[in-house]
Amino acid sequence: MALPLPLPPMSYLPPLGGEGQEALGRRVAVPWRGEVRVGVVVGEGGRPSHALRHALAYLDGAPYLRPEEVLFLEEASRYLFAPLGQVLADFLPPSPELRHRVRLYPGADPKVLPKGLEALTAWQEARGFDPRLLDPLREAGVLEEEVAFKEGRRVLLPLKEAHPDPTLDRVLQALRSMGQAESQAALARAAGVGVGRVRRLLEEGYVGYGEPLASPPPGEPVEPLPLPERPERLNGGRFLERVRLLAGLVAEGDHLVLFPEVSLLERFLRHFPRARPYHGGLPPKEREALFRAPRGLVFATYGGLLLPFTPRSLVVVEEGSESYKLPSGSRAFVPPLAEMRARLLGVPLTYLSLVPAVEVLERPGLTFPVPRPRLLLVDLRRERGHPLTGRALALLKQVEEKGRQAVVLSPRLGYSALLLCADCGYRPNCPDCALPLRYHKEAKALLCHQCGHREPPPPLCPRCGSTLLEPRGPGLEWIQEELKRRLALPVYRYTKEEKDDLGPLLAGKPGVVVGTTALLRGPTLPELALVLLPYADGFLYEADFRAAERYHRLLWALTELRPGRRPLLALQTYTPDHPAHLALLEGSVEAFPWAEKALREALAYPPRVRMVKLEVAHRLEERALEAAFALREALKGVAGEEEVLGPAPAPIPRVKGQHVFHLLLKGSTERLAELLSRLDRRRFRLDPDPHRFVGLLED
Repeated sequence: MALPLPLPPMSYLPPLGGEGQEALGRRVAVPWRGEVRVGVVVGEGGRPSHALRHALAYLDGAPYLRPEEVLFLEEASRYLFAPLGQVLADFLPPSPELRHRVRLYPGADPKVLPKGLEALTAWQEARGFDPRLLDPLREAGVLEEEVAFKEGRRVLLPLKEAHPDPTLDRVLQALRSMGQAESQAALARAAGVGVGRVRRLLEEGYVGYGEPLASPPPGEPVEPLPLPERPERLNGGRFLERVRLLAGLVAEGDHLVLFPEVSLLERFLRHFPRARPYHGGLPPKEREALFRAPRGLVFATYGGLLLPFTPRSLVVVEEGSESYKLPSGSRAFVPPLAEMRARLLGVPLTYLSLVPAVEVLERPGLTFPVPRPRLLLVDLRRERGHPLTGRALALLKQVEEKGRQAVVLSPRLGYSALLLCADCGYRPNCPDCALPLRYHKEAKALLCHQCGHREPPPPLCPRCGSTLLEPRGPGLEWIQEELKRRLALPVYRYTKEEKDDLGPLLAGKPGVVVGTTALLRGPTLPELALVLLPYADGFLYEADFRAAERYHRLLWALTELRPGRRPLLALQTYTPDHPAHLALLEGSVEAFPWAEKALREALAYPPRVRMVKLEVAHRLEERALEAAFALREALKGVAGEEEVLGPAPAPIPRVKGQHVFHLLLKGSTERLAELLSRLDRRRFRLDPDPHRFVGLLED
């Protein structure tokens, strides 16, 4: 039995009275450290032991997960080098609230009840009692318990695709076409049969009760664009062309489409009225209802990988998006798991994106032509003006004169990247991180964007007493201040934390929005004419080998901020000849990924091999360094020189008071598992598929 905790599966005896029942895949309530937890049975067998405790109750009348999902969890656990319980916790939807009653077993001596539990001679809600007092009674075998999910309104839902009996199959297919039925009698009337036929389907597990399904949202369906053969990847084209391609891929039957984030899912959903969304933003009851009866066309985020059904195909949209990376738990990157899921189910997988990820380039596919972006590169080595050059201001003035709209993108929050003394070079740094403090002018504070440390800006330089502390490196507040000073247009702010009302812009009125990449998930501006990056290199120079690929994908995403038109993309940069810029000038979505792939092949980096990151951290630098070299020493004589990189200080060597060191291991999944087996997993944190190297791995 697997609990949704970072633990391997544990053994329990079946619930009393539940011996001989089908157990695999069913949710079960078990006693765990003085409380009741919900887990999933992932295996059966072994010899009974008096040392084992009984599970309390099965919570499902039929398996919640099929053997196919259990196999996927086991394979994913091996791939991610993570306990199976952790993978289950990442992908299983939250269980409904439990109804838990307890009492002393009839006939047991009430004297065994400790003080405060005298009421347990009759049924009582368990919530009113201290779990630490109940557990000894449970272990002594004198506590009777009833555990079940609390139920709301329930409807009949189909649980399987077909029934061998033609008459019963006709009833089942009627329910599948209806989606749900209010009662057995309602289904019997709709199918033209007696209630007994429906009851038989219920008894055999072909239909079951669940929460009502939400009605699909109204949509704007598109004409599908069919292809003679199903490719493994589809790239390029305009956004609506990719929507039509997806419509062609999922025209009939059951399909699962994965998205990196809810905003993109909902953007596609407008064109697929029959699709059913599945993501963490839905009410828990709605997620539970769909999980119990998945069918048709399902649009899902990462949790959809565990849905217990076999679709005709699986589609991964924008497979290179960093939003597929789970920030905690198993820290999985979802696309490789989607490939694993499709392989285990024996269904085809297609990647659909504007720009292909380096990892999927060699797959056979189709790349559709894209409109050549309107790109202007402003060379900051030659142009004057800070943070906006004269050419950038001229473009913004044109937007103002023509009554259009502009987006200005900043790589950082706050007013500036740092404060710097012009006399002695002093800059305020975070006391807990090896980073300069960011200056927030509006808040009149210096903030650390890693750990949240906050302090007031000094009136004078603490080192030399000079008054010449100057902001350096424009942030969002600085850019917004400059825009308000230079333009008569209204200026709006749009970040993940703070979103101004863009209603006037959505109505077509002129204005400028300054924000972060949250704008990519915001509403479409109807009169957008200019997208300006005052410091494009701030998005490019990050401390990981995927930074350039991520930047290239961002630039192409910016070209689609206004579908159907081509706003001018203006980049202020110190590197106008960067390959990512040249690829946009060429109008090719594939040129840069192929060049990047060749570079990684030469360096023996992913996708040529897998890479995992081992992180050690300690408040004392010498202790952290000692622990890092101890890991390297443990691999001595086992790992080749080319298989281990480091140890080395992290790109930000101190975060939240912790000194951080990294080791990188390279090789196949099997080889990495062999190397990791030589190490004490308690001594480091593991990232099985690193996409960023800045920050601290935390759970």
